[in-house]
Amino acid sequence: MPAPDLTAGLQPIEVSKIRPNIINPRGPNVRENDPHRENLRESIAAFGVLVPLVLRRIDQDHYEIIDGERRYWVAKSLKIRTVPAFVIDGELDSKAVLQRMFHIHMNRDQWDAVQQCKAFEGLYSELREKRKGDDEELIDEFAKFTGNDRRTARNRLQFLRWPDDVKRNIYSDPEKHDSYWYVVEIEDKIIEPAQKNYPDYFKTVSTNDVRTFLYRKWEENSVKAAVEVRQAAIIARTHMRDKSRRKKALKILNRLVREVDFTYEEAYKEFVQEFPELVERKLPKPKALINSVRSLADVLSQYELEFFETYRRRKRFPLEEIGNAVRTLIAAAQAFLKRMKD
Repeated sequence: MPAPDLTAGLQPIEVSKIRPNIINPRGPNVRENDPHRENLRESIAAFGVLVPLVLRRIDQDHYEIIDGERRYWVAKSLKIRTVPAFVIDGELDSKAVLQRMFHIHMNRDQWDAVQQCKAFEGLYSELREKRKGDDEELIDEFAKFTGNDRRTARNRLQFLRWPDDVKRNIYSDPEKHDSYWYVVEIEDKIIEPAQKNYPDYFKTVSTNDVRTFLYRKWEENSVKAAVEVRQAAIIARTHMRDKSRRKKALKILNRLVREVDFTYEEAYKEFVQEFPELVERKLPKPKALINSVRSLADVLSQYELEFFETYRRRKRFPLEEIGNAVRTLIAAAQAFLKRMKD
């Protein structure tokens, strides 16, 4: 696509004629939660606006910000009448404005991953409609537009697929922006492989419900780090042909999805217990084995049955399952002692 015929000149512009850009992903955080606002305010109060804004002409008397919104709000709060600005004259559609905003910010004061995704919501909807489910072409076009490498573009699109209410929750609070990586891990390690290997599962629960349920683990601090998701990746990535085995695998997957306190590590261990032949087990060194046995013995010796009372009200209270697990442990310990004697 040929570049639009544009000219840009530096000139003083009245602050009253400048309009913020509604597609700026930082939104009100620019003036409300900007950690650098006071330093910028002190600098502008002392020396004025030294770095020109970048504006585009809307009409004869009004301009829209492409770059410099923080400087604009500070100048306005200080009642500065005019600011230096590069004014772009020429036809720019909304996509072209977005693309210029993106590259200006990424080359200087970077938008984080979540801010980028917020900025590209409209573009994502347009490309998704245009590509009609062709994810590879969608990734290629998104990467070309943003200048990101293909892997980064894929990660951004993985986040953008998520339900709007979850994304709004993340967009609303800069402190939640690190959950971006959790969302990407879920999409990459659970959703995409499960859709491929267990499409029938998504006939009983929608993909967006699975995403929402798994996000609860993050919200309720059942997950401390995004990489924990990788522990359970084997469940979604293993294709089970046998109906009985498939049913067992889906049972573990469903527990992981629906039970907020069922961790990825616990899901992995349950999967390994059920399908030990699918996992290459690394035996612990003797010292580590000794410590593990002693730790388990200590836990069992301190466990009082009264502790279970708070769990008895649950429909799936696993008392029988705990008993069976302890009997399995005893049998394994006895067999181990016999091997040692032999």
